[in-house]
Amino acid sequence: MDGSKNETSVNNAETPEKNEKQRARRFIGSYSHSLDSKGRLVIPQGFRDKLGETFCVAPSFDFRSIAIYPTEKWEERNETYERLGKLNPALNRYLEQFYALSFDEQTCDAQGRVLLPANIRQKILHEERDMEITGANDHVRVAAVSDSGDIWNEFKNELPQLLEMIAGLEAPKE
Repeated sequence: MDGSKNETSVNNAETPEKNEKQRARRFIGSYSHSLDSKGRLVIPQGFRDKLGETFCVAPSFDFRSIAIYPTEKWEERNETYERLGKLNPALNRYLEQFYALSFDEQTCDAQGRVLLPANIRQKILHEERDMEITGANDHVRVAAVSDSGDIWNEFKNELPQLLEMIAGLEAPKE
């Protein structure tokens, strides 16, 4: 026995360093800021550090808020959509609208503001000015404060069913 099986197992295992790196890249927390007259939004420093130099601004999965993705996570999301199949008419219709409102290679200015393009601002945020900026694990979520209350209330109403479903989940076997 040459030990290669054990070596492979060790190489594929979750290491403390890998887990720490993943935790360090998580977006958590909630902040409030207002859009300025040009449609720019201050991104909190901790979020800016994790987003990197350039990032993508896109609709959230449900088109109820704006998602800001680090480029790496944006590419992973696109690869997932490609794996789902290009010949699915429902997916294609969804992606047409999703990509029409997506903007890559976005940056923050020296004051830490990102310009949210007018098209996505109008369709998703409805020209509201007060925003809630929240961490959503692998991306930043931007929602109009007026919509945030609705999202929270829906969550609270669904919470018993969510907890029941979560209780039935089983952790993957290692």
